[in-house]
Amino acid sequence: MLALVARAIHHWIQVCFKNLIASISCSGISTPSVPRARFLRVPEEYAVLSMIGHYGKSVLAENAVFAQNRPMKSAGKAMLGPEDQPFPSSVDLVLRRYGALVDTRGASALALEAAVAAMAPATKAAITADLKCFLAWCGTRRPAEQAVPACPETLVHYLRWLAKGTDTCPPAKPATLARRIASIARVHRILGFGEKEPLPTQAGMVRDTLNGIRRKTRQRQRQAAPLRLGEAMGAGQQAPEGVTLRALLTACGEELPGLRDAALFSLAYDAGLRVSELVETKVEDLNQAGDGSGRLSIAHSKTDQEGQGALAWVSPDTMARVSAWLLAAGIKEGPVFRRINVLSKPIDEGEQAIVRAFVGASALTRQGVVAILRRRVRAAIDLGLVELEPGAEAAVIAGLSAHSFRVGLTQDLFAAGEDGAGIALALRWSSPTTALRYARELAVDNNAAARVLGKMRQRAGQDCVS
Repeated sequence: MLALVARAIHHWIQVCFKNLIASISCSGISTPSVPRARFLRVPEEYAVLSMIGHYGKSVLAENAVFAQNRPMKSAGKAMLGPEDQPFPSSVDLVLRRYGALVDTRGASALALEAAVAAMAPATKAAITADLKCFLAWCGTRRPAEQAVPACPETLVHYLRWLAKGTDTCPPAKPATLARRIASIARVHRILGFGEKEPLPTQAGMVRDTLNGIRRKTRQRQRQAAPLRLGEAMGAGQQAPEGVTLRALLTACGEELPGLRDAALFSLAYDAGLRVSELVETKVEDLNQAGDGSGRLSIAHSKTDQEGQGALAWVSPDTMARVSAWLLAAGIKEGPVFRRINVLSKPIDEGEQAIVRAFVGASALTRQGVVAILRRRVRAAIDLGLVELEPGAEAAVIAGLSAHSFRVGLTQDLFAAGEDGAGIALALRWSSPTTALRYARELAVDNNAAARVLGKMRQRAGQDCVS
């Protein structure tokens, strides 16, 4: 009896979906059949598939209305079947959502999958956000603009719109505009454009528009405020003012969260770590030498996506702080820096609350590192460890990020007399250009003119006084 009821329900659902598809075909919606690819040209098909589910897929395959195939290039291999398809990437999902604005007839599903797999997480997130913004803007135009392949005129209007800003979004800075154009160019190449013809992003009018916006704004790219050690790095120098590593370490205290934060800050400074490298540090990556110093193995980084690896030197003080944190937290393997859940429970009136800390198993996030840093900066200011101008506290805290340790170490090394090439090697840069940019102000005091003319003009000034 139950089997008969199930078959009857099954037949009724199939009839309903056939009627639904028939009504869609009568309404004039032109939708291609379901090719075995990861993304399609027309987004309406995905709306239909999400409504009709499993039964609809079988009916679509049989219905002649959806028999107009737009086959996608498969690089000589059969397209992936539904059971073989990996979970769609964020780039893939954005392309699906705005499929009507994107020409994917010359694209390869495998090429998209390979390109996304080769991206670093931060790069993937940036390209996804930039692509979504551009596609959404193209969709709001009347009439709607084709996004891929785009016309150079479309890109010029888009750049001007970004540079002008809106009621909810401030004007974009030149560095942001350059990144947006680079992301659009990357998506064009992934979808098969630019191999035989120049990309629209390379058009002269697009380059001239970017240069014109740069000339009009004339803004230097903002960098994270430095977090220096807090000591004079050479003879005749003064200790840096403001927020320093010494002040932060003092503000951490001896409780479990304080031990973690002190080890976190100290390792970030010593090794000049990027935040991605910092949160991915594992116990197995640290090795202690005979003199008490350590060696940190960095499996991969922003400039080492292939994972060739690098080593960073760690001071004995930092190794002691890391060891104290690991011992107190009971961590023997896995991520070094983890989230701590603190629970408090009052006993009686007038008595202190019982505080219990539970160390999690997963690593801190990038946002978590920034939150910890800013919380400790506020504590250092409240304790009087940092001297600031009245009213400058909010701006100082907002200017700090997890990258501030890397910037501060660069400036300290320059102040100690190291050259750009040595600093680039120590901090794993492919070129000393970035190091020179981070230490632009300090480099003025150590350049050739300052070294040679400083003493000569000082003697000349003394002669004039005498």
